[in-house]
Amino acid sequence: MLESTGPRVVLALVVLAIATAVGLLLRARDGRRRAVGSGGPRLGDVLGPDAARGRAGGAGVTVVQISAAVCSPCRATARLWQRVAGPEHHVEIDVEHRPEVAELLSVWRTPASFVFDPDGILVARINGTPDLTRATAVLREADQRSGASA
Repeated sequence: MLESTGPRVVLALVVLAIATAVGLLLRARDGRRRAVGSGGPRLGDVLGPDAARGRAGGAGVTVVQISAAVCSPCRATARLWQRVAGPEHHVEIDVEHRPEVAELLSVWRTPASFVFDPDGILVARINGTPDLTRATAVLREADQRSGASA
């Protein structure tokens, strides 16, 4: 009986090690900026042309956050973006009410934040909750990208 337990213990330890490695990898990626390719959706595609018209064209950087009602990190992320970008530059979209936006932006989990420069061009994507330093840096980069003053 003891001989048949050995391989099971080894298998359990291997599964545990793999699960731990995957968890650590996901945690390390949380809140980090991801590169976005050119030709991605523009602010008008996400918010609609009327809502985007007042934001794009020099009105400053816009952060679009995709959230869910049952997501507690979403609330922390919203507070962070409102503090860093200001309420007039932060738009929170509930994935339950606007699933087409989540599909357009390929959102698989919340919170997911998308930073658009003053010209309405997508410049950054952040999955998870960024820390204050990362959030400030990505906004500064987006603002400088279009030549606007920081």
